[in-house]
Amino acid sequence: MTFYRAQALFKFDFLLIWPFKKTSTCHCRPCRKIAGATTSLNLPVQASAFKLQKGKLKNTTNTHVDEGFQFTVAFCRDCGSPIYAEAFIGPNAAAESNTPIIQAGTLDDAGPLEAPPAEELNIKYRLTWVGVVAGANQWQACV
Repeated sequence: MTFYRAQALFKFDFLLIWPFKKTSTCHCRPCRKIAGATTSLNLPVQASAFKLQKGKLKNTTNTHVDEGFQFTVAFCRDCGSPIYAEAFIGPNAAAESNTPIIQAGTLDDAGPLEAPPAEELNIKYRLTWVGVVAGANQWQACV
């Protein structure tokens, strides 16, 4: 079993237990704002694979400005770093959402960042100068 840690300069510490799902990048406006970049790099994991070791998270729930569904962002209460998001899409969304979408840039170990994303989400919002990730599945919306 492999563990990935995030703590570095921040006031939180969490572990992710490998294996986890494939990485994706998202081009929607909320994800750009969460990541503070042209896209977010996301790492969906099962809730049982995410272990908060130190710090307290604060949640805020929002309506997705582009697609209209509800999503929650969990961030460090002390430093404000976004840690993960959870999207609530579809008729059974609240019951089915048990997949924290980790902001991959928070990890200390760059291993999961080295592989290119397996999918690109919300490509209809891709900025015109941002290129396509070779070999990644392309999705017009959230999957």
